[in-house]
Amino acid sequence: MLDFFPTVILDPFESYRPFPKNPQSVLATHWHEIVAAAVFYFTLQAIVKPLATRILGKTYTSLPKKTQIDFDIHVVSMVQSIISIVITYYHFNNPHWRNRSNDPVNSLLGSTPFGSMGSAISIGYFVWDMWVCVRYFDIFGVGFLFHGAAAFFVIACALIPYCQPWLGSFLVFELSTPFVNLNWYASRMPEGTFSEKFVIVNGLLLMIVFFMVRIVWGFYAAVQLAIDMSYSLDQINNAIPAIILLLNFGMDSLNVFWFYKMVRIARKKASKKASDRKKK
Repeated sequence: MLDFFPTVILDPFESYRPFPKNPQSVLATHWHEIVAAAVFYFTLQAIVKPLATRILGKTYTSLPKKTQIDFDIHVVSMVQSIISIVITYYHFNNPHWRNRSNDPVNSLLGSTPFGSMGSAISIGYFVWDMWVCVRYFDIFGVGFLFHGAAAFFVIACALIPYCQPWLGSFLVFELSTPFVNLNWYASRMPEGTFSEKFVIVNGLLLMIVFFMVRIVWGFYAAVQLAIDMSYSLDQINNAIPAIILLLNFGMDSLNVFWFYKMVRIARKKASKKASDRKKK
């Protein structure tokens, strides 16, 4: 299966680092990509409103202010999910990940320039994500803030480097994000913006993909990660793997809760439609 994915080692953006000339750490080598990614996502959020106003007109401007903010943030989330899926595609066949059954130590401690770049870009996104969750806490609440902070910590550890080869297995969660965002648009935009058939198909795909990548794969990967961690505990501060596993379990549990809410909403909608058909 892994032969389907390419093997990419080099970082195409490393040469754009303004300084230092001879970095002594992974963070010093890739700091510019963290900054560039964060600036990109903040800028993207800032331009969504004028673009949406110009392109969508009253379809956008008639939305409540909080919904407009949420709309802007979901656009950024959609772009980030696509970027993450691309990074996953090129990083999933990382040589340290591919060889983890023979060399579990380097499945945690191994590093490549491309893996560091992917981690840096993801860190930049979660800097923006945490700011959004704090700035609009009344919209997103503690669950999203925990998720953003936990993901930031786990991926930031990749620049120690630690768990970097696992980046693809973490980012694979983003396969469900486009469906989440489309589902949000379908439920918040004016009626008729999306066809009923599209809403139903997207909803089904959302639940299937979310369950498979965030719950089934999420818990399976967490167990495999814990097994690999046991081989290199003498080479890392044990607080780091312990925190990563706790955060992973917390995020996986949060995904179960969100999936439970999806099922409840889907059942409620199905029940309402069945009731409406009986009235007719």
